[in-house]
Amino acid sequence: MTVKTIIFDLDDTLLLDEAAVQIAFDRTTSFVSAKYPQIDAKLLEEAVRDRTESLLSSYDIFDFTVQIGIGPYEVLWGEFADSSLRFPDLRDTAKEFRQMVWSLAFADVGVPDMRLSKVAAMMFVTIRLELALAFDDTYEVLDQLKDAGYQLVLLTNGAPSLQHFKIDKTRKLRQYFDKILVSGDFGQGKPAPGLFDFTLTRATAEKASTVMVGDNLFTDILGANASGIISIWLNRDDKPANSTVTPDHSIQSLHELPDLLEKL
Repeated sequence: MTVKTIIFDLDDTLLLDEAAVQIAFDRTTSFVSAKYPQIDAKLLEEAVRDRTESLLSSYDIFDFTVQIGIGPYEVLWGEFADSSLRFPDLRDTAKEFRQMVWSLAFADVGVPDMRLSKVAAMMFVTIRLELALAFDDTYEVLDQLKDAGYQLVLLTNGAPSLQHFKIDKTRKLRQYFDKILVSGDFGQGKPAPGLFDFTLTRATAEKASTVMVGDNLFTDILGANASGIISIWLNRDDKPANSTVTPDHSIQSLHELPDLLEKL
């Protein structure tokens, strides 16, 4: 085959998402620990993470976040400015959710000042919003691929306003892509095959000459496989293979991608 179109995932493929969340946790919990030295910052982080992952499913909006592909940690910091679908409900829920998570976590680890939980919740949001971190190989490889004449498409799960905010925060990522598609504009997130078909249509691309590059086996790779698109798993952390989702190809760095594309 001759590859003409490359579909990229965004979070933890081109931009560091988990690492940015970790930085926000480190700074926020250290701030609390500095005020109350008896509070272990790591234990507070674990409490917030536990509450984040367990509490969101109790909200009516949870099914919508799953449908679109919005993770619980994005609800902990994202500003959902969209007016379509149920995004206004999510925006309202997120405000209550964040405060509830941090106040419960404070109680879990014994922080004596519950008023500080509101400060911590706001601080976490502010720090995460300021971070736009690209992987070391992102721009170099995108330059190579653009120069080589590939059509580059970005397909990301999430709220359109938030994903475009991340892209624009980098100041340079947008210029590489011929098309940018966000699941919140479609109404379903990866791995829904319909989203991949929609992406191909918008990009005027053929399955036979398209590849999908992403870090998530259960969204990027599963969806590409189901849609008949060649899947390339970007496994930066050398994660173990999964018996239920098998990528067509695996790489550990984007630096490996240009040579792989030439061989396909």
